Amino acid sequence: MTQIDCYHDQPDRLQQALRLALLAWQRRKPITFYIPDAKRAETFDKVLWSNDPQSFVPHCHASSAEAEHTLILITDNPDTVQQDELLVNLGDSVPPGFARFQRLFEIVSQNDADKAAARERMAFYKDRGYPITYRKSN
Repeated sequence: MTQIDCYHDQPDRLQQALRLALLAWQRRKPITFYIPDAKRAETFDKVLWSNDPQSFVPHCHASSAEAEHTLILITDNPDTVQQDELLVNLGDSVPPGFARFQRLFEIVSQNDADKAAARERMAFYKDRGYPITYRKSN
């Protein structure tokens, strides 16, 4: 069963997502970022590229030819990704196909609308018996 890790009360969802990407990259773990909104996906792509000029974070869109050999993927459809280890939800609803992943990371900002959407997602997971761990990091 998928373990849900909820990072709540985050000042910036994309910066927390960057931290998860860096951690996965350092550990050589595949990680997929579910971002259904094209503009948000483009912004996150830029965050990954501009992180630190001295540390390259290799990533690509799941539809890219390089996806098969890339640990960090961005997608609007997790069902198209082969890896099933780590999924990060940067959307506003429950990601499709999340249950096939070992872990799902939910990142919730301090924004009221984001909190409300996250409460609905957490209720969905809880009602279905998924184990949820709440984390607050800075």
